[in-house]
Amino acid sequence: MLYLHESNLIMMFKITIAIAFSLLIFSSCVENRDLSENKVIAHISSNPDGLHPFNNNSAMRSFIFEHTQKTLVKLDLKSLEYIPSLVKTLPIVSEDGLRYSYELRDGLKWDDGTVVTAKDVEFTSKIQVCPLTDNASVRGNYSSVIKDVLLDSDNPLKFTMVAFNKNVTNKSIYSEVYIQQKSHWDPDGMLDDLTFKQIHNPDFKEKKEWSDWFNAFNNGDNSYQAELLVGLGPYQISEWETGSYIIASKKENWWGDNDTSIYNQNYPEEIIFKIISDDASVFLSLKSEGLDATNRIGTSKLFKLQKHDYFNENYHSEFLNQYTYYYLGMNTRPDGIKRKAFFEDVLVRRAMAHLVPVDEIIEVILHGKGSRQVANLSALKKNYNDTLKLIDLDIEAAKILLDESGWIDTDGDNIRDKEVNGEKIQLSFELSYMSSPTSKETALIIKESLWRAGVNAIPTPMDFTLFYKNAQEHDFDMMIGGWGGSASYSNPYQLWHTSSWANKGSNFTGFGDAESDSLIDLANRSIIEEEHQNAIWALQAKIYKDQPYVFLYSPKRKIVIHRRFDNADMYFEKPGFVLHNFLLKDEFKDLTPIP
Repeated sequence: MLYLHESNLIMMFKITIAIAFSLLIFSSCVENRDLSENKVIAHISSNPDGLHPFNNNSAMRSFIFEHTQKTLVKLDLKSLEYIPSLVKTLPIVSEDGLRYSYELRDGLKWDDGTVVTAKDVEFTSKIQVCPLTDNASVRGNYSSVIKDVLLDSDNPLKFTMVAFNKNVTNKSIYSEVYIQQKSHWDPDGMLDDLTFKQIHNPDFKEKKEWSDWFNAFNNGDNSYQAELLVGLGPYQISEWETGSYIIASKKENWWGDNDTSIYNQNYPEEIIFKIISDDASVFLSLKSEGLDATNRIGTSKLFKLQKHDYFNENYHSEFLNQYTYYYLGMNTRPDGIKRKAFFEDVLVRRAMAHLVPVDEIIEVILHGKGSRQVANLSALKKNYNDTLKLIDLDIEAAKILLDESGWIDTDGDNIRDKEVNGEKIQLSFELSYMSSPTSKETALIIKESLWRAGVNAIPTPMDFTLFYKNAQEHDFDMMIGGWGGSASYSNPYQLWHTSSWANKGSNFTGFGDAESDSLIDLANRSIIEEEHQNAIWALQAKIYKDQPYVFLYSPKRKIVIHRRFDNADMYFEKPGFVLHNFLLKDEFKDLTPIP
């Protein structure tokens, strides 16, 4: 018989109350749920880190931006090729590969009725690459490419992006730059005299007027206050209840109302992004038809739902491959004071790779709906280095590596120790992760396996904001992280260049040296396919050898969509569907509300 400790009973009671409270908030958000209304309730698993047009960087933010913001070009979900979005055609490229000329579409208008012009693109580009913008985690992707933006004196819709060098990302650099309205953000022209030459100057000196403007622009209000979250998309954020829901309302007289592209439809009157962090609540919401779409339900819960006829009658559901992967990141450049030098030695990092039971995690956590991840590139991509071999679970091999690195249990407490910089420390460290039942279970599986080799990992849950802040500040020992991916080229600069560690970008672990930086630069500059692939292969091999990550797995994307909608296609590419293309079927228009 299983007995529960009193503290466990209290914890179970608290969890039950939390789930019930979450559902209560949800029911109030969609009071008198009416399936005849052309409103889409889509599940997201956490608050976005913010909806600032430049400074935030979470997957939830990108998902919501699909409906509220627009880019010049975008990746087509079917063909997986870039297509024009706000421009008439893909750029015309000069013979030297350094100038990319565009012309904006006719009829583009901001919400106040003013015409979108090339000056808006110039303004947006300045902000994207300026060191005064709080976007250090991604800035390098753009500041290493966009040298200048030249306006056409004869046509306000034409402009040319001048690139620093030939680069494989030049053609697609504007695919994730959300075009912003100059007259909205800078009505007084405070940045008119800020030039690209000044921005790119290593000795950039800011004027007080610029500094004041950017301080206001970077303010947190521009990430969270609904009325400030403006863009060229068909929807405007109208309400944000932190931790509960975000509502995007259909715009009236939107510029794309008569467009035929699936990316420019706005059939639902509202898209309600419902924030549900635990699978139990997602499961209950789908049972009661409280959600219309999700791509973030747990595998076991979807398996359970698929066994019931009522669920299959109400919903389409699929498991699809995706480019996302999860990893264990190790701090290879700790400060030595708050964060000790556990993982400076590559032998220790390789030992960790031998200690993590990835196959067990896939079986237990994903119920087999995932695949081993070997490198920093998805196995679905054509430039994936298929010569790299899986690192097997091998406790004895890990012990040998730890012995060789000097980590030995000298005091018989089953935790290895070592003298580092004159201080005896134990191989006992924090294993940080974003709070969720799945992450917690993963952390416990890892902890148990590492313990078998005399390594003490201490699971340390935290919310997304703190987790991400600590990662950027290099304030962690080991972390469970994940990166969303795409069929498009994954510029390695953001995650793997040493400058992205120095400026507190997304190179959290401190990986890299002159060799890896040169491979990244070569990969980005090489427009000859063979040269590009060779550099990408060599970089993957370098990362594999140096082991800053223990690569875990790529999960299947779980997609669930209510059958009351037409145009609800599922796609291999993220996010897996186009919510604003969902069109309510005629037979649902006369239904009575669910009590």
